[in-house]
Amino acid sequence: MQQSNFLNYKITFFLLLSILFFACERIVETLAPIDFEYYPIEVGKYKTYQIDSIVYDEYNCTVQTTTYQIKEVTETETVDGEGDPAFVIKRYFRKTSNDAWVLYNIWTEKIEGDQVQRVEDNQRMIKMVAPMQQDRRWDGIVYIRRDTLVPIRGGSIDMFKDWDDFVCEDIGDSFVDTLSNTIYPDVAKIVQVDKTNNIERRFSTEVYAKGIGMVYKEMRILDTQCRPPGTCTGNSDIGSCIGTPWHIKAEKGFILKQSLIEHNY
Repeated sequence: MQQSNFLNYKITFFLLLSILFFACERIVETLAPIDFEYYPIEVGKYKTYQIDSIVYDEYNCTVQTTTYQIKEVTETETVDGEGDPAFVIKRYFRKTSNDAWVLYNIWTEKIEGDQVQRVEDNQRMIKMVAPMQQDRRWDGIVYIRRDTLVPIRGGSIDMFKDWDDFVCEDIGDSFVDTLSNTIYPDVAKIVQVDKTNNIERRFSTEVYAKGIGMVYKEMRILDTQCRPPGTCTGNSDIGSCIGTPWHIKAEKGFILKQSLIEHNY
């Protein structure tokens, strides 16, 4: 009788081991690999963008439209302040294609575990995480204070107000850039923020093409007090401008569109 119970215990034990083994095996098989095919980083590669911006200067009560070009070159590898391998991104500016490039600023970026981190004007963002999946979310500005004031023409703006998680959308879809007349057959769109109320608009999104990196960016960081059109000192009337398009009622902030026009990927 005791021998029979012992055999039953042994059979039960090995059955449990088998279940756990196959369960673990199935989990391993479903994990996607960590890669950054939408965000390749390689020394010597460059991207040239056309930037179209509209800046609303609340202090001088003006609206300024500007077009220029930025070239980002992955120059060298380095070690950042945290002791990690990183890449130096030199950014060059020119007004038109007939002008010479002038060094504008220097940023850095690195891959740390399952993250791509990029330092832009001393602000560290987690641009992308791996594996990229539809609707995946992460805190892209965990290293940035939400109440950081960013300098703009005519003063500063609370740019990161109300930013929540970044979210990956449209992964694997195609994207048409109407400026360069380019069709990218496989992209991932990252929505960084999309919030609005009666007096504030916060929108930022980036589109990444597989094997290339970022091909399009759009930002709308805008504030208004709904003052009379053409004035910056009149009394505000929030109710009068509800429903008015933001590009008309904005009084402070900027609209930016950035399109890839040349690269060597």
